[in-house]
Amino acid sequence: MSKVSKFFLGILIGAASLIITFRIINQAPSQKLHLNDKFRAIIDNSGCSMCHNPNPKLPFYAEWPLFGGNIKKKASNAFSRIDLTIPLRQFDQGDQVDSFALNKIEEVVSNGSMPPFSFTILRPGSAISYKEEEILLEWIERQRSRVELE
Repeated sequence: MSKVSKFFLGILIGAASLIITFRIINQAPSQKLHLNDKFRAIIDNSGCSMCHNPNPKLPFYAEWPLFGGNIKKKASNAFSRIDLTIPLRQFDQGDQVDSFALNKIEEVVSNGSMPPFSFTILRPGSAISYKEEEILLEWIERQRSRVELE
């Protein structure tokens, strides 16, 4: 086998390994869970709260010279767009979730803009799958209907 063939075989095996790993890691929550628990699992596993809060939990590479400034800027921008601590606190306390927050979450889930590719490439399993998107949109709809009933 030539060196070129070995190189391409290595690339193919590496790509297949990454795809398989990603598929194993990026699974929707169990169907046995209540919708609220599925919502919470998706939000926690996708890392939304890492940036969308007043005290972001930045990864270790946020201190690296080439990446750090950009990561800190993106986290600050994320927080300025929505602070998820408020709707998550409302949800955890059993209160109505703010309709502005529901609209923002629905928007980014529907258009696939969150989490951004730059985040998911370094954090496998954080991308929101089609099934997770369905769960989140169903949860949002239930929250809205709850607001209408009260």
